Amino acid sequence: MSETEKEPLIRFKGFTEDWEQRRFGDIAPLRRGLTYKPSDVIDDKAGVRVLRSSNIDEDRFVLKDDDVFVRESAVNIPLVSNGEILITAANGSNRLVGKRALISGLPSKTAHGGFMLLASPKYPLFVNAFMGASWYRRFINTNVVGGNGAIGNLNKDSLEQQEVLIPKPDEQVAISEFFHSLDHLITLHQRKCDLLEQTQKTYLQRLFPRDGENVPEIRFKGYTNSWKQRRLGEQFTKVNERNDGTLGKNRWISVAKMYFQDPEKVQSNNIDTRTYIMREGDIAFEGHPNAVYKFGRFVANDIGTGVVSELFPIYRHKQEYDANYWKYAIQLERIMAPIFANSITSSGNSSNKLDPKHFLRQKIYIPSIKEQQKIGAFFRTLDTLTSHHQQKLTTLKTIKQTLLSQMFI
Repeated sequence: MSETEKEPLIRFKGFTEDWEQRRFGDIAPLRRGLTYKPSDVIDDKAGVRVLRSSNIDEDRFVLKDDDVFVRESAVNIPLVSNGEILITAANGSNRLVGKRALISGLPSKTAHGGFMLLASPKYPLFVNAFMGASWYRRFINTNVVGGNGAIGNLNKDSLEQQEVLIPKPDEQVAISEFFHSLDHLITLHQRKCDLLEQTQKTYLQRLFPRDGENVPEIRFKGYTNSWKQRRLGEQFTKVNERNDGTLGKNRWISVAKMYFQDPEKVQSNNIDTRTYIMREGDIAFEGHPNAVYKFGRFVANDIGTGVVSELFPIYRHKQEYDANYWKYAIQLERIMAPIFANSITSSGNSSNKLDPKHFLRQKIYIPSIKEQQKIGAFFRTLDTLTSHHQQKLTTLKTIKQTLLSQMFI
């Protein structure tokens, strides 16, 4: 849309007047945040909460368990109110500068920190949606200063002086109500996703035995026998099935996320000779440690036969098994960490090497095949539900971004 246009592509019925030019500071005055000393911070949550960048999750306002509280005598600026908009004004990561969220649900006295700005609009729902439009992204991309190690900075005066086009108040209200309803739907699906993910974490802890035990905390009805301790070598064998050229780049498996990689992005020049075949049900060891999997981790192939780099050792089941059960069992840190500790040698800061002989000698508690199937089916159902709500969430966010570009100038 050109800068000379005075109305958006999509409008609600009955609104035909041109949008008017205003300075952003006229519709949403800004104020800087609180600067405080380390000695002002207190453990007592009866103090004044100080909002920071971490209180903005994408475009949602969240209260955190690790929020900072300061003594009330240190606060020399007006307190924050529900309906104001929190904006990150400075951050070591430029991509976080400018992110914002509408404040709601404050339980106690609250201020905003020195690296934040606070907008106080007359129509907060409208301005919050308005700041999701393309004009704001262009402003951030043009005006945020930082780089080469410098802290990115959003200048308060520059944002207040920014000229924008807005409709009359009654149209602002109509737009506000529409995006508020859309945001409510997005929040509902986000909560469902969060709840399902937390449910999965809880049951991963309770459907597998704790350290030193041979039965889990909870069982499906009808299963009472102790789990049997077995050597991994009784369950798996290491395989080196070379690709003979039959499987090309369109079957290249990205091991980290277990999906078939876009052939155009596959960088291996030896696809026919330097790759292993990984069949459905196989597991592969990914030796790159991170915050979640400090020893590295196994991943299970539940997408079909493909090829992987020869850097990934592949193990195949020797007897009847349930692939869904093993998909989760092999990723539980409390189960696999002791096994890895006895089977891994470090080959640098970025990867670990798994010794197959040591690994296959390690022991693990395993239920009967029928109980494996019950546990596997349960987690598969949770995965399917989570994926369903995640897809809806992604669709709603896409719809919102499209409408933000068409309902604002």
